[in-house]
Amino acid sequence: MRIAVITPYYKETDQVLTQCHESVLAQTFPADHFLLADGFPNPIVSGWRAQHFVMPCAHADNGNTPRIAGALSAFNLGYEAIAFLDADNWFRADHLERMAALNRRTGAPVCVSNRTMHRPDGSYMFDDDKNDAKAHVDTSCLFMTRAAMPVLARWAMLPRQLGPICDTVYWSTLRQARLAFAHDPATTVAFRTTYEADFHRLGEPVPPNVKTLHMTMEPIRWLKSLSGAERRRIRRELGWDTDVLARGSRRLSRSIVRGAQALRLAPAS
Repeated sequence: MRIAVITPYYKETDQVLTQCHESVLAQTFPADHFLLADGFPNPIVSGWRAQHFVMPCAHADNGNTPRIAGALSAFNLGYEAIAFLDADNWFRADHLERMAALNRRTGAPVCVSNRTMHRPDGSYMFDDDKNDAKAHVDTSCLFMTRAAMPVLARWAMLPRQLGPICDTVYWSTLRQARLAFAHDPATTVAFRTTYEADFHRLGEPVPPNVKTLHMTMEPIRWLKSLSGAERRRIRRELGWDTDVLARGSRRLSRSIVRGAQALRLAPAS
């Protein structure tokens, strides 16, 4: 199986980006690394054993545009599977081996791992208990074969304002497409968190420039501000039931709770 790991990057430091790339090189199951610069190419990447794509400008959509461009390029080049890895995260050495084995064992075109949470300096915080392949799957925990390509291609239509919840949209559309999926509970992805609630959970001082509940709920407020026709257009283009978030109902409440939990945040009382 030929696997491509897709990493959009923006202005990450050399150290952070190198850790990400070296974790791909260290995989026990070989893969090629596709790194896509979202408007700010880092010269060190050009010297790496990797495919380097440079987008001419930043898209301000949480890496969605370069991520999907890289995935489509990989599938069109003949790769049989792709894994996403955000630039500030890294894989354990057996991540791809476990995902490929899970795919062979189950035949599921969508395979999911679990993750550990880490401080900005990379130190361990806790094992995530929300990345359960039910309510939520983080982008870096997704492994997909070509059978998922038609759904993945639609993610290119994700409005920039929904970028902060792109992983929620990804997982919802995969489930709504009724693609079979399999979950490996092993924590083979390391996630560098900047969410305020993760630090509150451990009773730690909150570092600067974290993501607050107000910030993470902004995409939902934006979506609710749209007209019915605009929401229907997004639903048609993405295959995502936007009305679940837009209408005032019990389904809306449950969706907000799931979204907040997925972002490691508790909903406001």
